Amino acid sequence: MGLPARIAIPILAVFAVIFLGVLGWFLRIGFGTTGSAFGPGTVAEQGDARIQATPAPIATDPPGTFTVPQTGSGPMQGGSTALPGASVGGGNAAGGGPPAPIMQELQALRARLAHNPNDLAAIVRLGDMEFDAQKFDKATDLYRRALALDPSNPDVRTDLATALHENGHDLDALAQLDAVLKERPDFHPAVFNRAVVLQAIGRRTDAIAAFKHYLAITGPDDPRAPNARAALQQLGG
Repeated sequence: MGLPARIAIPILAVFAVIFLGVLGWFLRIGFGTTGSAFGPGTVAEQGDARIQATPAPIATDPPGTFTVPQTGSGPMQGGSTALPGASVGGGNAAGGGPPAPIMQELQALRARLAHNPNDLAAIVRLGDMEFDAQKFDKATDLYRRALALDPSNPDVRTDLATALHENGHDLDALAQLDAVLKERPDFHPAVFNRAVVLQAIGRRTDAIAAFKHYLAITGPDDPRAPNARAALQQLGG
């Protein structure tokens, strides 16, 4: 014998409400879950294995950028390696090649060498221009060619050492600088560049001595004195 209707009906109604509430809760979770039977489709986000990152563009100098030396016999830069002097920018030609004045000078120098392959001044100047264009292999070849004509020229041999250093041939550069200083111990471009090379190859004690020697023979007002003092501070000398 069951419960009277006036008791059974309210109980069933309560159970029905509870059941429907629980069912609705599960359905709401299902519709809101990505990848479930009722949920939305998968959305790819940054970091998804199927998305490739876009590489950043490589920053390069504009083509045809040349540097024109102001003074001195060899290549010159604003950094700590090339002596003597400093450089000024030459600008770009509209077609992407060297500026018109530079191209005219290149053509004139090549014409001089075609007429006289032993034109020492033209060979050195071409070497300087190749150096300033950061074509260190070509500059090295031209400086060696010049030294074959004038082996005792300390400027050209120092320029050769600088080009070798810029191209990563530090031991060869050091040998060239030692050859210069054997004949002229206080030739200050070679003294400074030798200190730079010694620092580059990790010979700290020798580099400190070389920078100090440079400051002793040039004085505090030399244009490269701040570079030498900065190097000494970095080396702890």
